[in-house]
Amino acid sequence: MTQLLLALWASMVSVELARGLATREPDQNLSCFQCFKVQQPNQCRPIKCQPDEKFCQSNEVLVYSSSVSRAQISKHCTVHCPNSNSQFEWPLTEGIQGKITRRCCSMPLCNRAPDIQKRFRALPERILLPMGLGLFFTLL
Repeated sequence: MTQLLLALWASMVSVELARGLATREPDQNLSCFQCFKVQQPNQCRPIKCQPDEKFCQSNEVLVYSSSVSRAQISKHCTVHCPNSNSQFEWPLTEGIQGKITRRCCSMPLCNRAPDIQKRFRALPERILLPMGLGLFFTLL
């Protein structure tokens, strides 16, 4: 029984390692989405960054009231990641708020709009190894 569990654990680890190695890119330029002051994230297009640009940056400026909102989205490649993942909010005038959200990341095309369905589909892959290890150690 122990040998079967050990074989199961080893195969799970090798699958997870193979997935990690397959998703890594060799030393190529990073790809990011790029756009300037657009209203919808789908207006941004993927581009190849310059060799010295190691981060993707996304800025969203949102001006809103209780009934109306307007967004301006900018995305680009960048050499540095200033104040990564920050959010500032302030009142502009009575009843109107302003909010700036800045995100920075370093994976290919990581500055796209979040896809909720994709996050849920990725969940089983993220918990496979920890669940397998937990089962392995429980049965030992």
